[in-house]
Amino acid sequence: MQAKEDEVYHLMDLKEWFSVLIGLGSFLEGIALYFFIFRIRAWDLAYLCVALALSIIFLLQQTAGISRRIMESEYCYMELEPDSLAVCQPEKNGRYESCRIFYPEIDKIVEGSRRGIPEFYVVLRETDQERESFFLLDDEEQKRNIFCVRSFGFDHEDFIHFYRKLRWNVPGRVRIIGTKNQEVRNLRKPNTGMCLLAALFLGYVVPKLLEVMKLF
Repeated sequence: MQAKEDEVYHLMDLKEWFSVLIGLGSFLEGIALYFFIFRIRAWDLAYLCVALALSIIFLLQQTAGISRRIMESEYCYMELEPDSLAVCQPEKNGRYESCRIFYPEIDKIVEGSRRGIPEFYVVLRETDQERESFFLLDDEEQKRNIFCVRSFGFDHEDFIHFYRKLRWNVPGRVRIIGTKNQEVRNLRKPNTGMCLLAALFLGYVVPKLLEVMKLF
């Protein structure tokens, strides 16, 4: 299963929209700063400058993250073969991690517990014998027993279907942990943008209310 082209196109459209907002915000920030520095020293104008600056920083961070995801998604894939699981996914700093895990060497599969993020961990059995399974970070082999398979670049439903098919393929002795108790992957992720918007709103409204209360 390759990363979805639709997901990549959606990211590209989102990046373009954020770029437009950054340009508009920068233009308004320049005007607001000019009036605050040379014309009017008012609380409302100072607040507007701060709010615009924070919004631009947030959008720049989001745009940088989207650019990174677009580049990384090209190489993502997950594959179920009759005897093994193969995955390639981005790790950090432009590096990729990949694995080939053979089903008989799996001890347990643990569902992730992060809100709104479908993922699962594959844990290998402890053994003194040489394994067929292997983990790579770029081309460097890693000595570990756990691999986290993330849903980056894949449709939510397709990823869940892939996960369920994997559970069907593994031997019956493999423990599946979290299936009945963890539904956090179906919850919505915290919306950072809405939290920032609420903070900016309260940062303006609360001082205004306090100012009005002093008049009575």
